[in-house]
Amino acid sequence: MYLHLLKYVPLCFGTFFCLALCKPAFSQETATYKYALGFTSDNDAYVAFENFDRYYTFGAGLYFSIRPDRFIGLEKPFPEKQNYFFRFGLQSEGHTPTKKVVTAREIEQDSIFFDRPFAGLLYGTLEGTYALERSFFKMELLLGIMGPSALTREMQDWVHENITGDGIFDGWAYQVPDQIIVNLKVTGAYDLLPDSRGFDVYAMGSARFGNLHIDATPSLGLRIGKFGSFSQSSAFGNTLIASPSQKEIYLKSTVSATLTAFNGTAQGNIFRGDFEYAVEELSRFHVEMTHGLYLSGKRYVLGIDHIFTYNRVVKDTRHIFARIEFMYRF
Repeated sequence: MYLHLLKYVPLCFGTFFCLALCKPAFSQETATYKYALGFTSDNDAYVAFENFDRYYTFGAGLYFSIRPDRFIGLEKPFPEKQNYFFRFGLQSEGHTPTKKVVTAREIEQDSIFFDRPFAGLLYGTLEGTYALERSFFKMELLLGIMGPSALTREMQDWVHENITGDGIFDGWAYQVPDQIIVNLKVTGAYDLLPDSRGFDVYAMGSARFGNLHIDATPSLGLRIGKFGSFSQSSAFGNTLIASPSQKEIYLKSTVSATLTAFNGTAQGNIFRGDFEYAVEELSRFHVEMTHGLYLSGKRYVLGIDHIFTYNRVVKDTRHIFARIEFMYRF
């Protein structure tokens, strides 16, 4: 799957050139790591006990994090912050229905139906994280493309043909049409038991707005095991600003509920309502539960998480997928 990401190497070089314009200055008291390089992979195939290969079927991403002294003014929000850093990412995603093959009879009778449409995405992100004593805030800008030009069909077909040996899905011919996607996401999290050791409870909330997603999600989570301070912990992607001596091994679980106003992967273009295979009755409310294991030490971070969703996009349905993340700090 990741071989196809090589064609985006020029984009990565462009990102690194932009980063070179930043003047880094790092506090030896709070962190000695200057950068972090990592990847994430989401797939329902990682779930050994259930794999329907549907809905949010895969995601693959690369990211690079840095803590500069200045970066186009984004270091200024939250003057009371104790630390901050920025992350640049490149992500590919595939969303598929339960039914993936279209028959000649369906085409002749014009009776093609999907419980949700095929949708492919390729986008870049710029995210800023601001850490306070017992909380943190994240702001993310997403910019990319959804549709055939995202090359998601080609990526999934290559994996199924050369790795898994599965058949190629011809339903991609009916995927969401091309469009530029722009989205903003704001996340805030607060530690409810900052002085507790071995057991922690926290609250988190996020909101997204744009032509890809419009939704809001409150959640409640807990950590059990050996973990670092809340705003510098691996499960939240914040270990770039953690002390090199910090070592973690813990379990994290969350429960959340999402209220959705719009989902472009299911409804198509927010400004046009003419996509024939759009979900007609989008589920406006869904719940989610996660269970994961996180480890960090020296320069490395590893996370493995299972995500369970119910009623997301398609009413009265459930879906399970897993996420693997690896980070190297230097």
